[in-house]
Amino acid sequence: MKTIPKKNRLYQEKQLLTGFKEKRVVIMGLGLNQGGVGTARFLARAGAKVLVTDLKTEKELTNSIKQLKGLPIDYVLGRHRKKDFKNADLIIQNPGVLNNSQYLAIAKEHKIPIETDMGIFIRLCPSQDIIAVAGTKGKSTTACLIEHLFRAVNKNVILAGNIGISVLDSLPYINQETIVVLEISSWQLEGLKKHRFAPKVGILTNILVDHLDRYHSFRQYSRAEQLIYRYQSKDDFLVLNQEQKIFKQIAQKVKSKIIWFSKKKKILKITETSLIGEHNLDNVLAATTVAMLYNISLIKIRKALKNFKPVAHRLEFVCQKKGVRYYNDSTATTPDACLAALNSFGQPIILILGGKDKKMCFKKLIEEIAKNRKIKKIILLKHPAYSGSEKILKQAKRLKIINRFIIVSSIQEAVKISVKLAEKNDIVLLSPATASFGMFQNEFDRGRQFIKAVKGLKHQIQNSKSQISTNVQN
Repeated sequence: MKTIPKKNRLYQEKQLLTGFKEKRVVIMGLGLNQGGVGTARFLARAGAKVLVTDLKTEKELTNSIKQLKGLPIDYVLGRHRKKDFKNADLIIQNPGVLNNSQYLAIAKEHKIPIETDMGIFIRLCPSQDIIAVAGTKGKSTTACLIEHLFRAVNKNVILAGNIGISVLDSLPYINQETIVVLEISSWQLEGLKKHRFAPKVGILTNILVDHLDRYHSFRQYSRAEQLIYRYQSKDDFLVLNQEQKIFKQIAQKVKSKIIWFSKKKKILKITETSLIGEHNLDNVLAATTVAMLYNISLIKIRKALKNFKPVAHRLEFVCQKKGVRYYNDSTATTPDACLAALNSFGQPIILILGGKDKKMCFKKLIEEIAKNRKIKKIILLKHPAYSGSEKILKQAKRLKIINRFIIVSSIQEAVKISVKLAEKNDIVLLSPATASFGMFQNEFDRGRQFIKAVKGLKHQIQNSKSQISTNVQN
C-alpha cells in the first residue's frame, strides 16, 4: 500500500477519528473477513465505547478477535440482545446482516442511527476520485486489474472495499489526490443509499442470477446492483459491457456518460496475460477502458498486463503434479460462475462441486455437464447443510449421469480421490457453484483448505485405477 508521509498521515488519522469519542457504538456482525475488524479497530481508537455482537461464537470468531487484542472492546457473541439495540448512539450494520433483522427494527423504533463501515468511509474519505466496481461476478479481478494498471504508471491509488481490505483501515493512506478503487457489493450499495453515493467512475461488470437467499427476486437483486449509477451526474462515467442484454435496458435510465466495451470490438489486442477464460477477457477490457479514461496508453497497459497475477480463489492456478494441473475457483458460488470456469479449459476435467444452496437453479449447469464429455468425473461435497449438493444430485439422477458422480464428505477426501482419477494433462478444478457455509467458514476458507490439501500431496502417490464407490443410490 503506497503511503503518504508518516507525519501527515498521523495528523490526518487524528482528524478522521474525531466525532466518535464517548459514543456508544454497537457493531452488529464482526465477521470473518476484514470489514468488521477494521470497523471495530477504527472506532475503538476513536475513543468510542464499542460493543461487538455476533451470532457466531467466540470460537468461530477466534481469528477476528485476535486482531483486536488489547483494544477496549466488549463482546456479546453467539447471540444478540435486544437491550443493546435500544441503548446505543450508533449501530454499525455488517453487510452480511439482513435489512429486515428484528434487531435493526428495534434500533429504528428507538430512533437510533444505523450506519455501515462503507458509509463512514464515504463520509470521511478525503478524495472524490472514486472508481467503484459493482456486479455479480468479476468485481475483484476488475478492481485488482485497475489498481495494477494504475500502479504500473505510478499513480497514487488505493484498493479497498469488499475484497478483504477494510475501507476504514485504508483511510489514513488517502489524501485529496488519491484515486480510490472500491470493490462494492449490492449489500454495501444498499447501505449507501442515504449518502447518495455517486462514484466518479462506476463499473457494472454484469448482473447474473445470484443471492436469491437474500433477495426476494432477481429483479430486487438487480435493482440493488444498479444503485452504482443511481446518483451519478452527467459529469460522471459508467462503464458497461455491450454484450450484456440487460445493460441496454439500463442505459435508458443512466444520467452519467456511458462507456461501452465489448469482446466483439476489442479496444486492444491482449497478447500476454496469465488470466484464462472468456469471462476474464471481459474483466480485462473493463479495467482497460477505465485506464484509458485516465489517459494510460495502450503500450503501458499491455506491458502491465503481462505481470498481472490472478486474484486468489478465482481460477487460481495452484500447482502441477505429475502432469496434472490443479485450479482453485472457490469463489464460483453460482452455476453461471462454474460454467464460465468449465468453458475456460479444453483439457479433460475432474470437477469438485457442491455446497449450500442460495436458492439457485442447477438445471442448466447439470445439463451442460451431461453434454460435456471432457468432464470425466464430478466429485460432490456432501454435508447436512449442503442443500445445493442435494439439488445437484436430483438433476444428475434426472439426466441419468449419476454414474459420473462421486460423493465425499471433506475437501481432503475430494483431493485424494482426484489424484487417483487424474491422468497426465488433466485438470482438477474446484468450482463449487454453491456457497461454502456449513463445511467451511466461507469461500476463502474453502479455497485455502483445497490449496493446503493439494500442496500436501505426496509426490510418490501413483495414479490408481482402483474402483471408487459413488455412494449414490440410483
